[in-house]
This record gives sequence, C-alpha cells and structure tokens, in this order.
Amino acid sequence: MSPGLAIDAVVFDVGGTLVRLDFEWIAQMLGELGVTASVQALREAEVHGRRLYDAAAIVRPTAPGAPQAPMGTLAPIEAYWGGMLEAAGVPRARLDEGIALLDARQKSDAFLWAKPMEGAREVLDFLAVMGLRLACVSNSDGRAEAHLERFGLREGLEFVLDSAVVGIEKPDPRIFDMALERLRVFPNRALYVGDLRSVDEHGSRSAGMQFVLLDPYGTYARKETPSIATLRDLPAFLEENFTAPPEETRRRV
Repeated sequence: MSPGLAIDAVVFDVGGTLVRLDFEWIAQMLGELGVTASVQALREAEVHGRRLYDAAAIVRPTAPGAPQAPMGTLAPIEAYWGGMLEAAGVPRARLDEGIALLDARQKSDAFLWAKPMEGAREVLDFLAVMGLRLACVSNSDGRAEAHLERFGLREGLEFVLDSAVVGIEKPDPRIFDMALERLRVFPNRALYVGDLRSVDEHGSRSAGMQFVLLDPYGTYARKETPSIATLRDLPAFLEENFTAPPEETRRRV
C-alpha cells in the first residue's frame, strides 16, 4: 500500500454493497407485467433510484444530544423503487404495481437483495489476509446477518450491526460509533464502503470515518467523493490511498 494514512479496518454496508438486488428476478417480474427491461438496464436504472432516494432524504442532525428522526423515516423506499423502475422504462401506469411487488418480495423469505455482489467473497478474503479488521453496519429489518450467511459472506466478518437489532440506523453516526468501539479502532483509521450518499457517506463521515462509494457507472458520486466501480476495485483503492497494517497482523495462507 501507499505511504498514506494507515487503515486498520474496513466496514461494509450489506444491501447494495456485499449483497445486490436480484435484477434477474426483477426483469422477470416486469416481463409478467408486460414490461421489457433487461438486467443491464435495471442495473443502470438502480443508480437513478439512489438519486431520488437521496433527494427525498431528511438530513438528520448530528450534533451530540440532538433529537434523532424515528427509524425508517430518512426517505420513503418508494422513491428508490420508483426511480429505478421509471428509469428502466416502466410506464407510470404500472409503477405502483411494480413497487408493490418489489415491496412484497423484500418482506418475504426469498429476499430481494438476493445475490452476492460480484467479487464480494474474494475481496473479503483478500482483505483478511492483509490483516484488516472486517465488519458490517447495515440498515436492515433484522435479517442482515441472515442475508450474509445465506450467500456465504458472513465468514471473516467480526460482527454485523443491523439497525433493526440495535435500534439505531444510518446516517445516525451512533451506529458507526458502536462499530468503531467494538473494533477498537480510531474513526479515521476505518474505511466504510457503501452505496448511498445520503445514508452511507453522510453517516460514516459524520462519525469521522474514511469513505468510498460504490458507483458502477461513475455517474453518482460527487466530485469530492472517493468512489470505485466494483468491489473488485477495493484492494487497488486501498493500495493507492492507505498504508497496510503491520506485517505481524497479516494472515498466513
């Protein structure tokens, strides 16, 4: 790694970062509604859903002791679903139906974030060998850890903080503080990897952490926001921007 700032830990988001939407199922579902949308079109349209979610987000106060918004009120998930479907070409007359089907799938045992992100397992293994501490902080419904276990991504993570379990959700910096305390690392020596600016970037930076955004097409990050196109780019990003942990902490393979 470069002679830059030392980094001791990498903390990941779950949905949209280690686990991705089941675009294949969404394409099939839309086909049953008479709407043709390819998997690639849906992947590209999902970024537009993020933008609409950010636009609808309530920026929470971060000052110590300031009142926090109730759980789940940062922005309506319908803004995200609707933005993605509309950008994929779903007619306005079918948007509500499509959103309802996405919502039902998300609440079912089948999951909607139902595919491991490409490269996730190999990147987790690589970072562990490098001696980096690994964990997750996720806004979820109590099933974040189950998602990771189902898709073979729980191994190597020290813990998973799920907003529904701990009672605090991103971008409230307190959930990041909880992770940092458990890891016993300084905020500026921990990197958070996420996919939503209003949730992941705002929250982790408010906690004093380093941040990198998953921005697959280079169209979503702000100019000043570090970004990578895929998880497979994360090792190179670390190499270019941070110093590795001491040699004695690295895992032998």
